[in-house]
Amino acid sequence: MTRHYFRLCAVLVGALALACGDDDPADPADEGPIDISGTYSLESFSSAALTGGATLTAPAVSGTLTLAQSPATGQEATGTFSLQVTVPDGQGGTQPVADQGTYTIRSDGSWEQRGALQQGTGTVTLEGAVLTVTVAQPALSVSQSVWRRQ
Repeated sequence: MTRHYFRLCAVLVGALALACGDDDPADPADEGPIDISGTYSLESFSSAALTGGATLTAPAVSGTLTLAQSPATGQEATGTFSLQVTVPDGQGGTQPVADQGTYTIRSDGSWEQRGALQQGTGTVTLEGAVLTVTVAQPALSVSQSVWRRQ
């Protein structure tokens, strides 16, 4: 009986060690959202309302985006944004657009913004120094902007 008891204990300890071991790399979503704090220059912009859906690039459009992000709480973080963009007005001139407010970013890349002029939900990605913000809802706010960190 003693020999069987020790074998059973060895099997249980081995099974427990296997169950506790995790050779899988950490899921990036477990680490919380990326920190997108910084100041960015506009590289391209498209908007259903402001550009008729066309993608405009510098120098036809220009702008600055400043983001300040608080430390993450679980799978999301909040922050503030300040945005200044200049787009063609359709009559040979330009139209400045400025907004400021708050945002929420989540580990899955989802994004919500609540500004004085525009609210919306969508996604955000940061690859190297390039930040892409895609606003998918509401329909009047649909846009995509590509920014380069300064």
